[in-house]
Amino acid sequence: MIDDQPQPSRARRARAAVARSVGEAELSRPVLALVSLVLICVMVLVGSLLPVPYVIERPGPAIDVLGEYEEEQILLIDGAETYPTEGELMMTTVSVDGGPGYRVTPVEVIASWFDPTSMVMPRELVFPEGQTREETVLTNSVAMSTSQQTAVAVALDELAIEYQDVVMVAGVEQGAPADGTLEGGDVIVSVGGETAADVAGYQELVRATPAGEDVPLTIRREGREMDLEVPAETVDGAPRMGVVLSEGFEFPMDIEIGVGEIGGPSAGMVFSLSVYDELTPGALTGGHRIAGTGTIAADGTVGAIGGIRQKMVGAEESEAEFFLAPAANCEEVVGNEPEGLEVVAVSDFEEAVAASETIAATGGIEGLPTCEDESTE
Repeated sequence: MIDDQPQPSRARRARAAVARSVGEAELSRPVLALVSLVLICVMVLVGSLLPVPYVIERPGPAIDVLGEYEEEQILLIDGAETYPTEGELMMTTVSVDGGPGYRVTPVEVIASWFDPTSMVMPRELVFPEGQTREETVLTNSVAMSTSQQTAVAVALDELAIEYQDVVMVAGVEQGAPADGTLEGGDVIVSVGGETAADVAGYQELVRATPAGEDVPLTIRREGREMDLEVPAETVDGAPRMGVVLSEGFEFPMDIEIGVGEIGGPSAGMVFSLSVYDELTPGALTGGHRIAGTGTIAADGTVGAIGGIRQKMVGAEESEAEFFLAPAANCEEVVGNEPEGLEVVAVSDFEEAVAASETIAATGGIEGLPTCEDESTE
């Protein structure tokens, strides 16, 4: 026999339901909190890894142009008398993170804000919008090539050594039609058998080549003339080889400056000093470690560069004793000189030579212009 159980009242059933709901809510609170915490952590992690439109400039190494880079001699001169030297003439570099093809994260940007040796800038201030990694490499390569050419010319001008003006291939775009046929440094002799006086003239001769045909070029490479049929693609009805032509020089000796994939024009002054040093008796540095930076113009003017603060830090970390800075950068130099690094302001190549000679003779910079002097004028 089954006993009948009394049915709970409506009030009791309601209280029981409320109790169960409260118990379930109390049980779910820790789970909900844990899930929320995990979601927040995931969002923060994902956000910290997303690329942001900034670049970070950091100190790069200072490299002795009189020495080796990547186990190869940087400066090679053949066909002229050279002289043994000592000490170091150091080009300075900046490491740039976040350029085309590379991105930085918010974590890297925030960390760099608290690093006094780094600088964070919007990417559009450094790289044109839409510029690709390949275009960046080509731009830097062309800037380095033309800087080296001008640097050698300035040094030879100081030594009254004559040379010839030419039009040359300053760079070849990776993967372009001419890639593998033309090389940086090739001198243009003629296009289709015709010569021109300048870059614009040769560009016009190239454009006159019938669309779809190879461009007939005569070039001079390492002193030997070569006839080439250079592949081209048709862009806007005109042939495009994918090269950059620039004004250049042919020197009475072979001078090569090799610094791997480092690009840009800012080592021009140091290149000029290094060539001048090897072509003149004695050590221009007097055995000291002199670093520097600055573009070089055909008239010897030393121009302003970017990243001067990072370059001074890189020079100090590479144990440079002295630093030659463009006078045009003095506003950024004052107050930011690393301890133990003596900085001299220079406006042109002659001042750079004079500063180096003074350091060699005296071991100091007394009597030389400093950025403090420049800022008070």
